[in-house]
Amino acid sequence: MRELWDVYGENFQKIPGRIAVRGKHDLGMNEYHLVVYAWIFAFDGRVLISRRQKGRSFGGAWECPAGCAKQGESSQDAVLREVEEELGVRLDPAAGELFCRYKRRFPMGAKAICDVWVFKHPLCREELVLQKEEVCDVQIISPAELLSMQRAGAFRRRYPYMEEMIAQHS
Repeated sequence: MRELWDVYGENFQKIPGRIAVRGKHDLGMNEYHLVVYAWIFAFDGRVLISRRQKGRSFGGAWECPAGCAKQGESSQDAVLREVEEELGVRLDPAAGELFCRYKRRFPMGAKAICDVWVFKHPLCREELVLQKEEVCDVQIISPAELLSMQRAGAFRRRYPYMEEMIAQHS
């Protein structure tokens, strides 16, 4: 079944009646779809990261849980769904905050509004149920390790907000 996305304009507003199909690259000049990222901090300041399954694009790279919002989903609904799908964890919506929002152009030409969420959650590796198609491993690491991994290029992409996020949430 094809995945449908709501389309957003320059000012992060949903364009009424405008829908895009994943993979079609049918967004106009000033149109975007919504991508969400979830950074999950334990109460002791450590951070959960996941590793992409080997057969996927950027296979073997580390990242935070992330994905595209589907048609009709709010940013928060999408981030909660993605975390539950990828890691089997139900986050408390009240334990999360929208940390930042920015626009990004992806390598294949897609344009996105990126919403970065930060959650506090009592992390326990044993509670995680990994979605085998997407995730092959997880780590719960210190903020210093997170920054070191980013500097070393271990992540799928560079997260420009990481230092500020760590300063505010660890």
